[in-house]
Parts: sequence; structure tokens; C-alpha cells
Amino acid sequence: MTNLALTVNDVLQIISDLRGETTINSDSVRVRAVSRANQDFARRKFWKFYRIDDQTQVGDTTNNYTIGSSTNPMRVKGLTELFVAKTSDTNKTQESMRYTIVDFNVYKELYNVSNSERMCYEWFDAANDTWKVHINPAPLATETITYSFYWEPPTKTLTTEEVICPDINILARMALAQIYEGEDEQDMANSMKQEAEQLIAEYVGKDNAPAVNQLYSMRSGITTKGLGSY
Repeated sequence: MTNLALTVNDVLQIISDLRGETTINSDSVRVRAVSRANQDFARRKFWKFYRIDDQTQVGDTTNNYTIGSSTNPMRVKGLTELFVAKTSDTNKTQESMRYTIVDFNVYKELYNVSNSERMCYEWFDAANDTWKVHINPAPLATETITYSFYWEPPTKTLTTEEVICPDINILARMALAQIYEGEDEQDMANSMKQEAEQLIAEYVGKDNAPAVNQLYSMRSGITTKGLGSY
């Protein structure tokens, strides 16, 4: 347990307290509300705590590779960087090994100009319910793929499962707004939404501000021929 990772039950405790209930109500409706609130919050911004760095897998001479897992599924536009290096290389994330991340339409244009262009794009495999990355040229079986990505929480069904949020009150009020809507208590739902949005706005302000003595850059940290992540 960290200062960010809480449990569904922790959120349910606050919900029950706010409603004046003497015991924690952990029925499935409330668990689902907490789960949806957790996912909603995660999708709002590319939060630092939803980023996983330097995941690796070995190439197999094909172009498509799964990003993330059922525990940490990638979110939309979640791929942040990708490198392809020889498995014998000590540093597998050197700039010379970086592949440019492009939009699918840009990929097609560049590929038609030069099918050896080192680039990749993310795509959703609906048949397998997972995000994948298409890499060109296809990594060889002697090459290692290293990538970083932002993930979003999978659906939570148990009270013991973790939810990640810098302020538990955000999730509690987001979930409670949904619960009130289900009870046709629209005024209370609106009140909880407003409180949640205020708390989120406060945290976004903190997240966007540099820490003490921290430098922020307003330029791209890499040179990618005018392409890449913006």
C-alpha cells in the first residue's frame, strides 16, 4: 500500500460515512460506481502515476506486438516511446535505437515513400480486446523491443482491489454522484460532481506546476524529424 494506491473498500468507507451509514455498504452497485470513477479519473490526463516505463519483449520477425496486460492495459494514445535494439546491446534505450511514433495516416504516407522508415503506430485489436503497436521494420528475433506507456485501470469487482488516485475524496465523490443519480437524487448528484471537479482542478494545478527547484521544458526533448509525440 502506498500513498496513492487505496482499496475499493477505502472509498466505500468514505461513501458510507458521507451518507451517514453506520457500516460500510459494499454491494455490487457501489463497487461498480467506484470502479467507473477510478477509470474516469485515469482517462482525464496523462497522470505520472499511470505511466509504466521500459517494458521489454523480444522480437519475433512480425510487425505487431501487444502493449500492456490485463492488469495494466494501455489507454488511448498511451504509447510514449519505443526502442528496438540488439539483445546483446547493454543500453537498449539509446537515441539511435528510438522509433518514431506516428499517426496511422502518417505511417502510410512515410511507408509509401520508404518502407524501411523506422517508425510505429498504436492500434486496437478489437478481436482480442487489447492495444497493440505496429513496428516497421519488423523487429528480428535477435532484437529487443523496449517501450513505455500510460495505462488505465481495468474493471474492479472486489472490495480488496486497488484503485489509484492522489486524493481518495475525488473517487468517493465521483462514485457517490453516480449512486445518487441511480436513486434519482439529481441535486445531490450534481453537488457531488461539483465537489469532485473542484478537487480534480486543484490537483491538476498542482500536477502542472513545477516542484521546488524543478525545471520544466516547453520543447520536445528529442529530435524526430518533425514527427513524434506532441
